[in-house]
Amino acid sequence: MSARVISARRLKSVLYSCCFLFMFPTSSQSAEYSAEEVIRRVDERYVGDSSVSDITMVLIDRRDRQRVRNLKLYSKDYGEDTKTLSLFESPADIRGTAYLNFDWNESLRDDDSWLYLPALQRVKRLASSDTSDSFLGSDFTYADINGFEIDWYDYNFVNESEIVDGEDCWVIEMIPKPEFKDRAEEATGYSKMQSWISKEKLIQLRGQFWELRGNRIKFFTSSEVELIEDIWTVKRLQAITTRNGRQEHASVLQINSIDYNVEVADELLTTEAMQRGLD
Repeated sequence: MSARVISARRLKSVLYSCCFLFMFPTSSQSAEYSAEEVIRRVDERYVGDSSVSDITMVLIDRRDRQRVRNLKLYSKDYGEDTKTLSLFESPADIRGTAYLNFDWNESLRDDDSWLYLPALQRVKRLASSDTSDSFLGSDFTYADINGFEIDWYDYNFVNESEIVDGEDCWVIEMIPKPEFKDRAEEATGYSKMQSWISKEKLIQLRGQFWELRGNRIKFFTSSEVELIEDIWTVKRLQAITTRNGRQEHASVLQINSIDYNVEVADELLTTEAMQRGLD
C-alpha cells in the first residue's frame, strides 16, 4: 500500500508496499547483488514525502463470511522518521478507532505506537511485545503494519529468478540472526519469512511467513499494481492465514484512492488528534 520507506535499518511493512520507478539492474547483472543488498535497495525506494489514502479492509472468516471496514490513512516523512495515522470511519461499532505509529530511525529505539478505542475513551500505548498481535481483528499484525528491523536478519536467495504474475522476481529468505532471535520473534511472531521481490518495481508481490505458534503459515499477495504520480502502488493486498495447510481466515486491504505529497498537518499525527477522531 503506501507510505514512505525510511532508512536502511527498517524494512517497511507489507501494508505500505509501494515504490518509485527507477532504473535497477536485472537479468545477469542482478547476480552482482547479495540478498541483503536487494532488501536494502527495496528499503531505499522513494514513495513520497506524504500521502493520504482511503482504504477498505475486508475480514473473511472460514465460512467465507465478510466484514467490511473503511479507514483513512495519513502518512508523513520527517526526513529520517515517519509518522502514520490510521483512522477508522465505518462501520459504527469501530468508527473513531485510531492507530498512530512513530517509526524512528534510531536502530536501538523501539517504535512508539498508540491505539485509541472510542468505547474506552482512552489512548493505550502499545508495548513492543504487543506488535505481533492482530491489527484490529485482521490477518495483519502490528508488525506487518510497522515493518521489521533489517539488521536483525540474515538474508539468502531461495531463487534468483522466479516468475510471479509475469514479473521476474528474486525469492529471498529472512531468518533472525542468533543474537536478535528472541527480540525478532517477540516483535513479529514469525520464525522466518520469504519474500518475492519484483526486479523491475522493487516491491513485494508475494510473501510467506511462518508463525511461531499453532503451526500456521501466512501468505501475502499483492495485486492491482499501478503507477500513480510516478510511484508504483499496490492497490490490493491480501493476507491468508493457514493451519496445517488449510485456510483459517483471510483479510484484504483495498486502496480506493490515494494522493501523494499532499499537506498533512503535524497536529493530526498526535495522540490528542486520535481522541478527537472524526468529530
